Amino acid sequence: MGSKGSSKGRQDTAAAPIVLPADCRLGALDALAPQLREAVGSPAAVLDAAAVEKVDGAAMQLLVAFRRAAAAGACAVTWSAASDVLREASSLLGLDGELDLPAPMPA
Repeated sequence: MGSKGSSKGRQDTAAAPIVLPADCRLGALDALAPQLREAVGSPAAVLDAAAVEKVDGAAMQLLVAFRRAAAAGACAVTWSAASDVLREASSLLGLDGELDLPAPMPA
C-alpha cells in the first residue's frame, strides 16, 4: 500500500546519462544547459563525456556551475566517462577538484 508513493521517487535515481556532445563548445550549450538544469532537481545525475573532442571555457564554466548547483541541491553527480580532452582542459584550468572527473581508463 505505502510502497506506491515511495517507489515513485526512487525511479528518478536511475536516470539516463546526460551525454556531452563531441563538440562541447559555446554553440552546443543551448542544448546541454536545459538538460543540466533539469538534472539539478533530481536526486542523482550521471554525465557521460566520453565523446568530447572539443571543449571551451564556456562549457567548462557551465559544468562547474552545474556541479555547484547540484551540490547545493543535494543532487549526487557521477561521471560514467570523461575524454582525455575534457581531462586536459580541466587540468589546464585548475578545475580537477571542482569537476571530480573519473580516472582515465587503462588502455
